[in-house]
Amino acid sequence: MSRYTRPPNTSLFVRNVADATRPEDLRHEFGRYGPVVDVYVPLDFYTRRPRGFAYIQYPLCHWISQGY
Repeated sequence: MSRYTRPPNTSLFVRNVADATRPEDLRHEFGRYGPVVDVYVPLDFYTRRPRGFAYIQYPLCHWISQGY
């Protein structure tokens, strides 16, 4: 076992994210369903614009305690 263990997380894939959407906006909206660990909105390598999807990361222990 690694000495650098972290609590396990789970990631939610979200499609059709508008270009003007900021990570803070997604954190606020999805924070209603539980504590958000991280929000990642990938950017296109060449244009540096959002690619239209995002990942919302939640702690796994939250979903286990909810019975999912």
